[in-house]
Amino acid sequence: MIQQVTPIEKEFLFKTVFQNEQPVRFHGISSACTGLITDIDRSRVSVTLNESIDNTMFSVCERITGYFDFHGNTYAFESTVRNSSDNRIQIDSPDKLIRSLQRKYVRIKKPKGVAVRFHLPNEEINLNYPVCPEYVSVEDATGDSEYVQKKLPDIIAEFREKISTKAFNNTIIMFRTKKPDMFEEELITKTGKVLFVPSTSSSLPKNDPYPEGRIITQDIEESFEDPNYFIEGTKFDKMLKEKKSRGIVSEIWCPIIYYQYVVGYIYAAASGMNPFDVSMIDYLWDFSRILAYKLKETGYFVKEAAEAPVIRHSAQILDMSPGGMLITLPSSEIRSPVKEGSIFAIDINLGNQTITCSAKVNRRYQQKDMVSYGLIFLDLSPENMMAVYEFLYRKPYTAHDPLAYEQNK
Repeated sequence: MIQQVTPIEKEFLFKTVFQNEQPVRFHGISSACTGLITDIDRSRVSVTLNESIDNTMFSVCERITGYFDFHGNTYAFESTVRNSSDNRIQIDSPDKLIRSLQRKYVRIKKPKGVAVRFHLPNEEINLNYPVCPEYVSVEDATGDSEYVQKKLPDIIAEFREKISTKAFNNTIIMFRTKKPDMFEEELITKTGKVLFVPSTSSSLPKNDPYPEGRIITQDIEESFEDPNYFIEGTKFDKMLKEKKSRGIVSEIWCPIIYYQYVVGYIYAAASGMNPFDVSMIDYLWDFSRILAYKLKETGYFVKEAAEAPVIRHSAQILDMSPGGMLITLPSSEIRSPVKEGSIFAIDINLGNQTITCSAKVNRRYQQKDMVSYGLIFLDLSPENMMAVYEFLYRKPYTAHDPLAYEQNK
C-alpha cells in the first residue's frame, strides 16, 4: 500500500537520512542522479550530488522526485529546485513523504478467466461547457486541503484574502453565462493546462516542470498561432506588450476542470518586482481542484446536467495482482483520456464471482490508437483481496507468501 507518513515521522526520517549520510536518488524531467542531504530546515533542503550538474540537468524551478530506502521500505517525495550551482542544489522542504511504492505482489500476465469493466464517475453527464482534453476526477480533492470542511463562500473569501498579498488582480471566472472568447481562454480550455506567464518581458517556458503535464509551453502556444505568425508577429507577443504596458509583470490562468469539462478558471496577475513562480501554480491548481469538488458538493451543475445512462467500458487486462492491474483499450472508447490520479469504478469478474471496487490511475501509456492505464486498487476488502489472490495464483492466501515482494507490515 502507498501511505503518507505523519509530519513527525517525516521529520524523523529526513533527519535520519541526513545524519547517516544515506544516499537519495533524484529524478528530474530528463535526468537522474544520487546525492546526499547536507543541510535541512523548515523551508529548504540542501543536497550535494554525486556528479556535477548544470542547468540542463536540474534547473531552477524544475520539479524533481527523490527516493530513499529505510528499514525495508522505499520512501518518495516531490519538490522544486530553487537554487542550482555546480554539484549542489537547494530544494523546497517537501510537504509530503510517501511510504512503500514498490509493488507488493508479482503480477500475472494476461490472467485467464478474469474480465474487467469500469466506468468513470459522471462521465455520462452532458454540460454546456468546453470539453477538456483529459478527464480529471473531482473526488480526489477530498483529502487535500482544510478547505474541504468549509462552506464555499468562506473558501472563496479566504482564498481572495490570501492571494491578494501576492496578486494585485485576481478573479474567478465561470463559463456558465460567459463563453471563452479571449486568446488566453482559448488556450486553457482547449488544452486543459495552466497558462503561466513567468514574465511579460520574456516568452513562455520551453519545458513543463510537471511530469504529468500541467502548463502550456512555447511549442503548445505556437500550435494555436496563425501559420504566418513569423511575418506578422504572434498574438501572444502582442498580448505580452499590452500586458506589460498595464504594469503586469507575471500572470497565471488556471483552468477549473470538472471531470471532462473546463467550467471556468482562476486568474492572477502580479506587478512590481515580485513575479510568480511554480509555488503559485501549485497553489492555484490545488485550489481549483478544491473549488471543483465544492461546486459538485453544492449542486452547482445539477440543473444543467442532462441525464444519461451510466457508460461502462470493457478493457483487456495485460497484467494483474491483488494490488492492481494494467489494462488497455482503444483510445476512441473514452471521449477524453483519463488523467493520472483519477478514479475508476471497476467490476472484476472472477469466474462466478464479481468484485466491485475503486481504482486510481497511477500511470497512462499511449501507443498509436490504444491507451493503457496502470491501476491501483483503493478499497478492496480483505475478503475480496484474498479472493483475487487465490484466483490468480491458484493457491490459498498466506501473508508470508514468496509471491509477495515484501512482507505485510
